[in-house]
Amino acid sequence: MMIGDRDLLLFRQGYYNLLVSLFWKEPAGELLLHLSDGISERIQAAGNLHPLLAEGWEEIRRFFTETPPEDLAETAVDEYTRLFIGPYDSTVNPYESFYFTGRMWDRPLADLRTFLKTIGIEKQDGYSEPEDFIAFELEVMRWLIGKQESAAHLQESAAHLEEEKRWLQHQADFLKQHLLVWAPTCAQDIEKAKGAHFYRGVATILHGFLEVERNFFLEWGLDKTVSLEEARRRYGAIPMWKGPTFDFPGEEPKEPLPSGKK
Repeated sequence: MMIGDRDLLLFRQGYYNLLVSLFWKEPAGELLLHLSDGISERIQAAGNLHPLLAEGWEEIRRFFTETPPEDLAETAVDEYTRLFIGPYDSTVNPYESFYFTGRMWDRPLADLRTFLKTIGIEKQDGYSEPEDFIAFELEVMRWLIGKQESAAHLQESAAHLEEEKRWLQHQADFLKQHLLVWAPTCAQDIEKAKGAHFYRGVATILHGFLEVERNFFLEWGLDKTVSLEEARRRYGAIPMWKGPTFDFPGEEPKEPLPSGKK
């Protein structure tokens, strides 16, 4: 059903664009102004897809209503910092390894890198976060949808359909093995975090959108997604990952994924 549906592709791509922007780094003032524009219509449209989507947009509207316009950017930046950076300990650790094992830079990261290598993704030098950071995994999905879009523009043929199907299968595999296993729980943790206001809405949108994605991909095997508890049991007996650590010199890139992807 998803092959050849350009409107659905653009809808999914738009949400991944938004979520990457909101989780990659502190939100810019221009982005917040864009979100506030037409938010009532967005809430109504989201409600037709999933109640959590509408609830998340409603929470963001509440944040805009209760926060003076001149304080929007600073308040959202401060919240991002407290939740995900520190100064001492972050409130939420949005990393797959942490959710699977309770530790950072653990074996799940190595397994994720193996998966990314098979689909042609390599992290760009200068991006300091590991690949199992929530923004990077959302960017992986955005990148895969971009590859699907490129395939959809090929001349209509059996080969074109197979190419688009191939990239959709990669999306289904990534959701099933990685993002859908832990990110919904991470979103719930952000929603419940003390001091989360703007990001409570963002997390609820993430949670709702991932449930929409799960429904889109039911025919691709996502009805058999491994639970977070099963993933934790699988990794529980594995000792702390002793693989290499990495230093990434230079400034942060504008996007998590590289110009050098295959």
